[in-house]
Amino acid sequence: MRRCQAGERQAFSLLYERYNGSVLSYLYRMLGVVEDVEAVGQEVFLRAYRFAATYRYPQKFSTWLFTITRNLAINSARRKKRNPVRNITELNLEGVDLSGDPYEVAAAATDDLEKREQIARVLKALDELPLDQKEVIVMGVFQDLSYAQMEQITGTKAVTLRSRMFHGLKRLAKVIGGVDR
Repeated sequence: MRRCQAGERQAFSLLYERYNGSVLSYLYRMLGVVEDVEAVGQEVFLRAYRFAATYRYPQKFSTWLFTITRNLAINSARRKKRNPVRNITELNLEGVDLSGDPYEVAAAATDDLEKREQIARVLKALDELPLDQKEVIVMGVFQDLSYAQMEQITGTKAVTLRSRMFHGLKRLAKVIGGVDR
């Protein structure tokens, strides 16, 4: 990022290549709709480029980028709740690849039918969690971020994040048929 700040435009494409997969994965887990993920993902990198001057070394670039990603994901989810689709025809689904379906995602992930079912159940159950619990699980489990990194990204104390993780995983286990401990 420091090379980008120094005016080297090609350096940003390297950052994009390195972090695009993680950003899109996080957004998919948070938003679930491929079209939303792609749009928000583009906006993440546009903002990162536009606001490159606000990045301060020695802060980790990934933490800075995921803060942008998280904020845009939350904004997108809020907008969607305020403006829900009123009619199924508004979706205009003719000829659209509905790859947001947990079963299709699971099919792409593995050939093992039993694992497909498990993946689909987990993804569907994840969508049923409150946003704050879902967010912590996505960041901690799927993105493998530490509580310290999540604290920097969300601005929420680590103890609160741990509580959300605990309660979210407990609820997730209950929903997918795990043991209530």
